[in-house]
Amino acid sequence: MDRRTVAKSAGAVAGAAALGLFPTSAEAATESGGSDKHRKSLYDRLGGYFGIAAVVDRFSDQIIINPILNRNPALRAWNETEAEARLPGLKFGRTLWIAAAAGGPFKYTGLPLAKAHAEFNLTAEEFAEVGAEIVRALDFFGVRKREQRELVAAYQTSMSDVVTE
Repeated sequence: MDRRTVAKSAGAVAGAAALGLFPTSAEAATESGGSDKHRKSLYDRLGGYFGIAAVVDRFSDQIIINPILNRNPALRAWNETEAEARLPGLKFGRTLWIAAAAGGPFKYTGLPLAKAHAEFNLTAEEFAEVGAEIVRALDFFGVRKREQRELVAAYQTSMSDVVTE
């Protein structure tokens, strides 16, 4: 990794923190106490739409270049021929799906997941690798392990719709 990449990455993390996209340790301590009624939703703890969009942007870019995922001929072909034109819209759809799954004030209105993924014949291993990219993006932005576990649990609910093996 060159210095520009490191500087860009550090700038992205600092920018996300400065914008309040992810909770501070003081906020985490505050939200861990009190009644369930006053606890923040996963959506809020992830920084709302902006925090979720930052994570989606990162993991979506990484999925395109992930060597494990590019072993799948259908994914590789999509990455080579469709990604440039369709990835921005896909990022929007992923952000909407995660925001809704995390308890945000949104409803996912994209294609049903089974239909959207049918052409890729995804395996359980590939599904797990996408999950690993999500976790790496969450780590990149310093999202706490509690939120990571909750988001991964929400992601896991889509496995039966996405995996076709």
